[in-house]
Amino acid sequence: MALLVQSSTPVRTFEDYDEGVHSVAVFPDGGRMVSASYRETLRMYDLKTGVVLKKMEGHCESVWGLAVSRDGKLIASGDQRGEIIAWHGGTSESITQVIKAHFHGVTSLDFSPDGTVLATGSSDETTKLWNTQTWQMQGNPIHCCSTVRCIRYSPSGEILAIATCRNIQIYDAGTRHCIANLAGRTSYVYNFSLAWTLDSTRLLSGASQSDPSIWEWDTSTWKVSDSWIGHTSAVFAIAIHPAGALVASASGDNDVRLWRLSDRQTIAIFHSSNHAMCVTFSRDGKHIISGGRDNKISEWAVPEDALLEDSPKSKARDSSSEILPITATVRSACISGDLSTAEELLTQEIGADSIGIKPSLLGYISKGIALCGKRQIQDAMKAFDFAFVQVMVLLFTYFLLHYGFQAIALFNANEHKEAIQRVQKLAVDFPDIDPLACRVVEVYLHVQLGTISSDGLCYNEAAEHFAVAVNASAAFRNSAIHLMYEELVVLFGWDLETLWQIANRQLCLALVRAGKLAEALESYRSMMDASNETTKASLRAWFSALK
Repeated sequence: MALLVQSSTPVRTFEDYDEGVHSVAVFPDGGRMVSASYRETLRMYDLKTGVVLKKMEGHCESVWGLAVSRDGKLIASGDQRGEIIAWHGGTSESITQVIKAHFHGVTSLDFSPDGTVLATGSSDETTKLWNTQTWQMQGNPIHCCSTVRCIRYSPSGEILAIATCRNIQIYDAGTRHCIANLAGRTSYVYNFSLAWTLDSTRLLSGASQSDPSIWEWDTSTWKVSDSWIGHTSAVFAIAIHPAGALVASASGDNDVRLWRLSDRQTIAIFHSSNHAMCVTFSRDGKHIISGGRDNKISEWAVPEDALLEDSPKSKARDSSSEILPITATVRSACISGDLSTAEELLTQEIGADSIGIKPSLLGYISKGIALCGKRQIQDAMKAFDFAFVQVMVLLFTYFLLHYGFQAIALFNANEHKEAIQRVQKLAVDFPDIDPLACRVVEVYLHVQLGTISSDGLCYNEAAEHFAVAVNASAAFRNSAIHLMYEELVVLFGWDLETLWQIANRQLCLALVRAGKLAEALESYRSMMDASNETTKASLRAWFSALK
């Protein structure tokens, strides 16, 4: 098992507080962060410099809830008196008067994915929906019959989950029909936090100290599919990594934990000096940002190994799918050819350093359209030039497949040395083009070379090849590479799903046959330490069969 990363030293702190930090949110452009503390003031930060851009005043009591719309245009905050304020996402100025939303404190807020509705939950046991154009309440309040602790829209916006002290209530966001009431925990356990996985197939919930595990709900059945064990006190907040495969949680045990979604294992623990109350990820996914009763915001580095594991096929293989984080209205206008509408909407977003353009084809084309609308022709031409570069990146991706398949063909023609060299050269010459794919091909070829050497009774040579494969495959042992590289499975019949296990098993076997029993035992122990319970059972059965 990879070593558990533990740290008490954040890479950076924001310490402009004399009270605990209750909420924190990062803007879609990745350049700014807004926070709410037990005081009445919100703070807007420049994440690059760490400077407070603005102190946002208007509340008269502690701010308990905070939300930023998906497009970054709106901020909403709610306080202990039951009042909410809406703020302009660009200027940080209030755009409404103080709205008396609830009879008691506002505990949680969330915008619908399209930004047209704000949901607010309160200790007055109601959830209310607000039109973000008129800031009038839509329909009647949802009576939850218990204090509302957290509310979260599903990624599609079709479902609204409400965590109360008594249960978790699931509603159709359109009809407000209650789909399910999720109980399961004992009556003296309060629900505190919620988070949806990106594909909406799972809902994670955290609760009070009486049951500090994270529960994972299957949204097809609304049954608990698993519980995540690790925290020893209340789980106040849960966040999903932008790429979807990692989870962060903040707890009253003073720890922020980083989990792997695939096997529910903790891979890093970040220690603070007091309760961790809130947590989120930076937009690039490289950092965790947390706040709590230590009166500061801390920024923690996500371990590089975890980031490599969190590279899904859509990220590693299809760069064209990473587009400008724009609204559905803008995207529809671009697709339909209504460039005047797209130009107008994009122009509104393109103030200095305010637009979070990802390095992608559609992103730069959209930027070029907006710049033309502002008559910034030279800058627009540069944006279109960058779009051309993205086309070249796509061509290089196809080149990777071509080059990798050449190496495989050479190997199948018994040109083993040249095949390995070709893959290694590709990784060196083009380091930015899916290095994981090169690693997978290289590992598979070394496993095959080890097998050939074993068949020829050259066990020392076989062990060398298997050792190379084991070391190289450590980077993706928990990744679904059989899904990421289906071409290799379909075209060549490779078993990528168990590639890491095969490399480790064959290394143990080769070492035993080479008479290196101590090394074989060490290899077996390392393999078991790095395995989850399911894999361990499989390995024990394999080992028993060898006796």
